[in-house]
Amino acid sequence: MATLVFRGLVLNPFKILFAVDRFLYKIELFFMTLCLMVLLFFAFLQVILRNFFDTAIHWGDIFNRLMVLWIGMFAATTAAKMNRHLSLEVLTKFLPEKAKPISDLFVNLFVVFVAAMLTVSSYNFFQDQLMYESSDVLFEGFPIAYFSIIFPIGFGLITFRYFVKIFEVFYRFAGGDVAYADSCDGSNDDSDLEISVKIKL
Repeated sequence: MATLVFRGLVLNPFKILFAVDRFLYKIELFFMTLCLMVLLFFAFLQVILRNFFDTAIHWGDIFNRLMVLWIGMFAATTAAKMNRHLSLEVLTKFLPEKAKPISDLFVNLFVVFVAAMLTVSSYNFFQDQLMYESSDVLFEGFPIAYFSIIFPIGFGLITFRYFVKIFEVFYRFAGGDVAYADSCDGSNDDSDLEISVKIKL
């Protein structure tokens, strides 16, 4: 299996990549939870203000819709990590067991290509939003267009996630165990999660 030698240390590039993927997954969960808490807080606040004080935050409803958008994008990236996206299994059911890694490889390559194109397109969309709709502000001169950054971030994370899945296929083919990469419930063995770093004697 491929290794990298850096200042006397032997690094396993596969496990480094998997560790980065898992770290990003935790960050995504954090921000998705944060966005959900902020959404619930502002929704509750708007109800209280309207029913008891006959007022409301004028930008609150727009902000809540933007939070729903962010939650949806982070949900899509975490679903990619947990293999919860819709998939066509009709073909794989008829394939022999040895052919399934090849099928997984081509599917992942296709998803990486499509997601990468969406990343580029969504970044161009974000740039256009800043250029043509920068006058639309949410509060205190903060442009609503800034919230569109979640599109290139989300599609970029999905691209990276399926790029990692391509290497998972090769890692399994080489006899490696990446069961932890498919299980994100925190029940993984610590020895599987740590980056493979060994002292070279």
